[in-house]
Amino acid sequence: MKKKLTSRDFVMITLLVVLLIGVCYYLFFLTPLKNEMAQVNNQISEANSELEVAAAKVASMNQMQAELDEILARPADEITEIAPYNNAKALMNELNGILAQGTEYSISFSDPDISEDGIVRRSVQLSFTASSYANAKTIVEQLANNRWRCLITDVSTSSEDNIANGSVSVEAIMIFFESTNLS
Repeated sequence: MKKKLTSRDFVMITLLVVLLIGVCYYLFFLTPLKNEMAQVNNQISEANSELEVAAAKVASMNQMQAELDEILARPADEITEIAPYNNAKALMNELNGILAQGTEYSISFSDPDISEDGIVRRSVQLSFTASSYANAKTIVEQLANNRWRCLITDVSTSSEDNIANGSVSVEAIMIFFESTNLS
């Protein structure tokens, strides 16, 4: 027995078909599209982050290159060098030449500290007496600007009289850098 569809049945079937088309559109088109857009946006964010890191590296490298160019533009006598390991004899000659300008001095070497990357830190404790503050300042400047790469720490000055007049005693610790990787 066949029954004829009424207009109400026809409207209900049409609504169900439209609803079914809408659900299919949402499930099979819109949701995958939104997911793909979210993935693309994440990839864009990651690419922007990588770009920022790369830009920071480039800026850092440009700054280092500028500093290197500045160092290389200096006169040769102003550029310090890293000595090969066990440079104590040449170092002693350099220090004796500079400290001889004072009235008396003493130098004490400690055991070198060798790091895993081949950099040797040789600590030298020195004290000297100069005839004046200006002479002591000149000696300290020459120590700081000597031929070998170094770092001066813990500098102290003292004087029995007024520091502006009379002899001045200076104590300092210098760390000289050497390398085991140089041939």
